[in-house]
Amino acid sequence: MRAPTAHDWKCLIAAAVLVLLPGTALQAQRGARAADAAPKKAAAEANKSVDEPKAIGGSGGLIVGGVDVDVGGKSPVDARFNGWRQAQRLAWPALWARMSGQPANTAPGLADSALDSIVSAIEVEREQVGPTRYVARLAVVFDRARAATFLGRYAMLASSPPMLLLPVLQDAGVRQAHEPESPWLKAWARLRAGESPIDYIRIQATPGDVILLNAWQAERRHVVLWRGLVDRYQVADVLIPELILERSWLGGPTTGLLIVRFGPSGRELGRVRLSNPVGDVDGLMDAAVRQADAIYIAALRSGNLLPDPSLLEELPAGEIEDAGPEIGGQFGEAMLGGIRLRVQTPDDATLQAFERDLRATAGVSGVRVASFAPGGESLIDLNATSPLSELRLALDARGLRLVDDPAGRILRRRLAGEAPLEPVISEEALVEDGADATAEPTSGAAPKALLPPGGE
Repeated sequence: MRAPTAHDWKCLIAAAVLVLLPGTALQAQRGARAADAAPKKAAAEANKSVDEPKAIGGSGGLIVGGVDVDVGGKSPVDARFNGWRQAQRLAWPALWARMSGQPANTAPGLADSALDSIVSAIEVEREQVGPTRYVARLAVVFDRARAATFLGRYAMLASSPPMLLLPVLQDAGVRQAHEPESPWLKAWARLRAGESPIDYIRIQATPGDVILLNAWQAERRHVVLWRGLVDRYQVADVLIPELILERSWLGGPTTGLLIVRFGPSGRELGRVRLSNPVGDVDGLMDAAVRQADAIYIAALRSGNLLPDPSLLEELPAGEIEDAGPEIGGQFGEAMLGGIRLRVQTPDDATLQAFERDLRATAGVSGVRVASFAPGGESLIDLNATSPLSELRLALDARGLRLVDDPAGRILRRRLAGEAPLEPVISEEALVEDGADATAEPTSGAAPKALLPPGGE
């Protein structure tokens, strides 16, 4: 084998250059294309940042949430922009109706430019973006100062005093209030402060707060204890929205009875029956929060949300009511305390009628719905300060009959033809009455102690 000559080396070098040259040219071509595309990409990003608004949340504004939009556009950005514009148009009449208390169709018409000037932010609650379609649920945040120009005298709607929120949930016989795992408490936490004129005081509960603000606190009527809680949390009164859940089965249709109460006395402001056929408990609770807020707002406008003066002023020691049992005294028939009643409730109206009659009965200090079964048998917890015999007579006077049953006491309406109960007179009362009649002197005769000696 001969050694390679200079000519052979030249041929090898030329072949190597031919092999490497296409790759080098391709890399150079790619670099040129990238350099040309960089300015175009920067310009596109700049245009996108200008055309597409940012979803940022505002604080301290007037918020209208739950605005559903379904619009189209030439591009995803254009569809989203049209959706946000449509949300502004729908939110303005809703804000007007909430602030003025008038129908939404009476709101003054505003152009898109005017709406752009008073809307400070758009919050995205849920959205789906397609090539030419935008479906979303949005919340529109209006600037208070700028919106006041168009709201007029309704812009100065008075807000309520600070109210302590005590949300009570009853689910499968378990009652919760400020326990961290309560979904009812989480639903109220999702309510934005700017959505309502009610000043809800929602606390970050510590272990001590969980003990103080438990579900049974809503049933207590001890004014001294409530005054201590009002002073502790620096509020004027308390709001007690109670939700009673009824599940058909796990993950199945769910219904809820919302009872909106106010004050330590538990005064009922309204109630609403809600249902969710797909078992969306969070969605049902969000709807219940909106319903409760609407009831509280209506009560505020009508003047029925005034704080209890006894919670804010100091009472003399002699006027403080003692809710504890009396030590000593009579050991006759014991006070009834708390009992559970079974009632037949074909509908909500029947249950409400029973509650009204029970609350108006003498000797009844508290009434609470333990469970509600439409078309079946519901349970009512009753607190009474009178003996059972007196409670039966008081209920009978209102047309109610309390019947003892092995499965528990049954409350029903007095049937046609049933005679009213007669008051039962105890033997001690009869003996006392007989003694008084025997000791009474006869007419025209003076007691011997009053006659002078020898005057008989």
